[in-house]
Amino acid sequence: MNLFARSWGGLLSDKMAKRFGIRGRVTAMWVLQVGCGIFCIILGLITINMKNPDSPEFQSLDKVQGVYVDSSGLDDVDWYINGTDGLVKPCGNDYIKAPRYGWANNVTYMRFPTKDRIVISDPNPDCVHNQDSLGVTMIVIICFSICVQMAEGLHFGVVPFISRPALGVVSGMVGAGGNLGALVSGQWIVRAKQPLDQGFIYLGITIMATSLLMHAIFFPGEGGILTGPNFPYDPQWVKPPADAKGSDELDFKDVHISNTKCDSKGKVVLPTCSTGEIIAAESEA
Repeated sequence: MNLFARSWGGLLSDKMAKRFGIRGRVTAMWVLQVGCGIFCIILGLITINMKNPDSPEFQSLDKVQGVYVDSSGLDDVDWYINGTDGLVKPCGNDYIKAPRYGWANNVTYMRFPTKDRIVISDPNPDCVHNQDSLGVTMIVIICFSICVQMAEGLHFGVVPFISRPALGVVSGMVGAGGNLGALVSGQWIVRAKQPLDQGFIYLGITIMATSLLMHAIFFPGEGGILTGPNFPYDPQWVKPPADAKGSDELDFKDVHISNTKCDSKGKVVLPTCSTGEIIAAESEA
């Protein structure tokens, strides 16, 4: 997904720039960020009313009998495991070692069909894992991921125009911002102590709210989402030297290889020393 969607974001950034300049790049960046928030909210709404292990109503209840569904035959067979190994949290699941014997369809006690580790889960039909929501959830996750990766490509499409002489510094700060966002969302938004779907809804709202800050982005002579190119303000208070250039702006046409010869062992006397000069030096020695 990273390989394609992030590239699509860069292509979209260039396409918008050809028609609208830097304002097009920033606007497309904001639209994709809003798309991230919308799909994040939809992802949470899919399961928000379904019961899950984190539902408050289950917090004080005892564990229930877990079931392993054997789908290797024509008909699904529900296997019930004896003892505490077969207990799971209400609407939860667990990954356990397959027992030697079990109850097939809770009626016949017989040898278990596999020796591998198995997943047992609560058979309650109201649980989220029994609601057939996986297909819709996966489609929304894919759309969300595409928007996220395209937004990243659009962000790095703006990076070169922030400060050419400090291109590496700006790129590092943008990349570090993603790590900071992951830390904040994991600690305070999508938290372990609250239902996961509710956390995704809060995360989507946070993404859309913080994306409004992009309306304040302004490039002198280019403008921003809400401001034109003639807006009388320059946000860059500390200016780089007038003759400073980025690595992509340097001109190497007048660079010449030094005529100074190397020693007989090929040791570089000056920073510029070609292979031909080394051979000449050895032949003269």
